[in-house]
Amino acid sequence: VVLRRMVVDWDFQREYCRYVLYDLPTHLRVALITYLGVWGDGVTIQDLGMVLTPPPPEENGEGEDGEVQVAVASPGGPVNLDFHHLDLTGSLGHSLKLRELSSFLFPSGLEATDLQDSWDAPEEESATNVPRPLLPNLTHLSLGISPDYVHTISWRHLLSFASHHPKLTHLSLAFWPEPTLTPNVKLASFVTAQGLSVQYGGTGPYSHSLDSDWAEAIVVLRRLSKSLYGLEYLDLTGCGEWISALWSHADHDAVDWVGDWGKLSTLLLFPGYQLGGDADVAEVARYCETVQNAERVERHIRAKRAGRGRFITVETARRE
Repeated sequence: VVLRRMVVDWDFQREYCRYVLYDLPTHLRVALITYLGVWGDGVTIQDLGMVLTPPPPEENGEGEDGEVQVAVASPGGPVNLDFHHLDLTGSLGHSLKLRELSSFLFPSGLEATDLQDSWDAPEEESATNVPRPLLPNLTHLSLGISPDYVHTISWRHLLSFASHHPKLTHLSLAFWPEPTLTPNVKLASFVTAQGLSVQYGGTGPYSHSLDSDWAEAIVVLRRLSKSLYGLEYLDLTGCGEWISALWSHADHDAVDWVGDWGKLSTLLLFPGYQLGGDADVAEVARYCETVQNAERVERHIRAKRAGRGRFITVETARRE
């Protein structure tokens, strides 16, 4: 109740409590970020900065009794060592971009150091200037999106982001669009010197419906699995449109459920919505097809592993 009230008054809290949010217990900071995405307008990179980074040192000044107060600098060592869960459901693509999140969690540049007074002066410990990941022990991450913001999502940015997170064991990509590196050129083509019309991107408008071609999606998923080889739990709720890529082959290439994702033991493939009483025949058929495809994925993975790797459970909706 208190956290929900904070989210309702977030503009006030952000202004007057910005320097104490980091000092909240970790479980409350985890919940606060979640609530901002679910009950608020979404988490911004500024919000994450206030919750996950130590406040800047207070400026020197005089206290009430006239004594000079000297600011104490924030520790330069690792922070958020006990922060394992980050739920950004509802924020990604809306109030937060994956590229800026990656830059925030993994700073790449070093601050300029002051020149020494003398060439033989002892150098300060350089290790304190090495950028450290802001959440070094993050294991649970939710990047679920709202279907309204599918067009803002980039798998290319996800692949870059995932390369920094080999420790992830739980990941949610609920309602993500089909894996592709060229989402804006699906309908584009160009004419060669010989006068032939060639598809510009890796996936065309008829790749799936007529050709059953999931080659690009398979390549993207394999690249993701090589970075996130420690995954044990994967949520693909609402991804029924490209579920076929999970068992398809392209030139002897397929998603590796035995090696890279051999530790995966729980896979969520729920349709992401419930059928209403007035659902038409086509909608019911599409819903049932998603459930059947989820069951097919489970059979496919179990057959591939055949005793190797962990036992897989695919959770989906029940057949009506």
